[in-house]
Amino acid sequence: MSNDMKDRQSLYGALSSCCLEWRIDVQTDRQLQASADFLFDEGYAGFRGHFPDNPILPAIVQLAAVRYLCERALGRDLSPQKYNKIKFKGIVRPNDRFVVAVDLSDGQTGWHGTFSLTRKDAEVAATGIVAFHL
Repeated sequence: MSNDMKDRQSLYGALSSCCLEWRIDVQTDRQLQASADFLFDEGYAGFRGHFPDNPILPAIVQLAAVRYLCERALGRDLSPQKYNKIKFKGIVRPNDRFVVAVDLSDGQTGWHGTFSLTRKDAEVAATGIVAFHL
């Protein structure tokens, strides 16, 4: 396994320690709304090199947090099919606490829906649409 692949796996694996709490807000057979509180401290590996003296949480880690929440809430591994209409509107810095929220529907090929990342001060950091293969 390449070092790049190991780095990506360790960043994703570390999400469990950054997720303070997750919850299912609404659930039916074909719909799921869930949310989670995240806090990435200054030691989180995703901040390394992004950027020196001005760390911000990379977009790929923000999208990984969305996937992490969806996998916990649905109780299964998911494979992202696509992300669409993503808008990164704010910056997430070390020790910023934020909420990831998803509103998913069960489709013919997998789960799809919308997501948002909102800082505790109510500033929206990111929004978009996501689709997962089962």
